[in-house]
Amino acid sequence: MAELLPHSGYIKDGEHILPLRVYYEDTDAGGIVYYANYLKYMERGRSDMLRELGIDQGEMLKFKAAGDVKFVVVRSEVDYIKPAVLDDEITVHTRLEKLGRASLLMAQEIHRAGDILARGKIRAAVLNENNKPVRLPEKIMAKLIIT
Repeated sequence: MAELLPHSGYIKDGEHILPLRVYYEDTDAGGIVYYANYLKYMERGRSDMLRELGIDQGEMLKFKAAGDVKFVVVRSEVDYIKPAVLDDEITVHTRLEKLGRASLLMAQEIHRAGDILARGKIRAAVLNENNKPVRLPEKIMAKLIIT
């Protein structure tokens, strides 16, 4: 039997799409997704997008290679439009909205069957091993250009 691995989503038309299912643990007593879990879904979307683009955050955090950096969320904005509920099949859509010298701005949406459930913008700073802001290395910047 073939080994099943986690699904990291796919890139289509310049955005990363990650399919997820809402589990009981994601919901409150009423079966509605707890608001903070939308941020977790968005984090998974951003992390899997970077993985699909060949950016290994785990390796970067070891700071073994010159130019290794880490991404740290410094701002998040989320608009909650419609609730997701237990057993929903949702997708997290992530696209790079702006690439700065020392930051990334990601635009994200969570969808269910064509409806937008939540919309967010997440800004991540680029930091070195000493937690100081630094320029995004060229080797990473080149991988972030999604067409």
